[in-house]
Amino acid sequence: MRFNERGFALIQVLLVFALLAVIVARLQYQQRIQIERAYQGLFISQAQTYIDSAEAIAKVGLKIDAEQTETDHFGEEWNQTIGPFPVDNGLISLELNDLQGRFNLNWLHPNAANPEAAAEGFKRLLLELDLSDSIADELLDWFDRDSGSEFNYVDQEPGYRPSFLPMADVSELRLLKSVDDETYAKLSPYVATLGPTDELNINTASSEVLMTLASFISKEDADALVDRRGEDGFGQPDDLLSDTLFQENDDKPLYIDALTVHSQWFDLFTEVSLDERTLRQSSRLYRSDSGNVIVNERSQAIRKANRSPGDTLSGKAVTEP
Repeated sequence: MRFNERGFALIQVLLVFALLAVIVARLQYQQRIQIERAYQGLFISQAQTYIDSAEAIAKVGLKIDAEQTETDHFGEEWNQTIGPFPVDNGLISLELNDLQGRFNLNWLHPNAANPEAAAEGFKRLLLELDLSDSIADELLDWFDRDSGSEFNYVDQEPGYRPSFLPMADVSELRLLKSVDDETYAKLSPYVATLGPTDELNINTASSEVLMTLASFISKEDADALVDRRGEDGFGQPDDLLSDTLFQENDDKPLYIDALTVHSQWFDLFTEVSLDERTLRQSSRLYRSDSGNVIVNERSQAIRKANRSPGDTLSGKAVTEP
């Protein structure tokens, strides 16, 4: 009987110790969670401060640029990748890209001046990139309320319908059935989603984008136009249109005739790494005619800068520490 009592007491003691071990382990786990949460909160606060500072610097730089120059081209100070350079416990890098040198997908929207002509120009870009020109036709239908496209996507998982509004982000291209991941990766550096009436900056457009201006511009012609404009760009759109290539084909219409040498839309990509943790942000900046710069939107879902091929052609500078 005494043996049974001792055995029962021993079991009770073991159960108490097991319960205490579980409680201690739980407390330690919760403590680690709280420490990690506090550390992550501190990291995000510090990294976001650096990103906000990068935004402020870019805004001031673009404002000064507007006051000092009448045109925007690749020879300006904004056309460079800065960093990575050291900050406390980490590194920061930033890159500013001109969105107005890209093909604007919203030129195919009914609110644009000539969406059908823009679609023909878009097809030239798609074919140059070895992509199907059916993407342009599907995009026209996506924007058109009378196309019947509201029923084209109900078989998707989950089903959806077009909004018929201008695209707000290039990633909306993935909603088209004709655009898969590989196609999107190849196309996205050449396109943007600006207002349907925004103009193309001929000084920052790549040769592939310049080909979309008209049917008579070959890749070799476009490369020659890029060489002609040089790093300092054209002074006005007429400097491009006075080229022999355009004069010899003045009886042929332009697909895209809304041309400019000024840019108002820019994309700022900032990456901050602190103690092996990284925070990235893409900020869309808008510069008004008066030179004031505002942040139009922000995204922390971007993994890397979406660099325009035109920047590569210009030999985008990299500022190292």
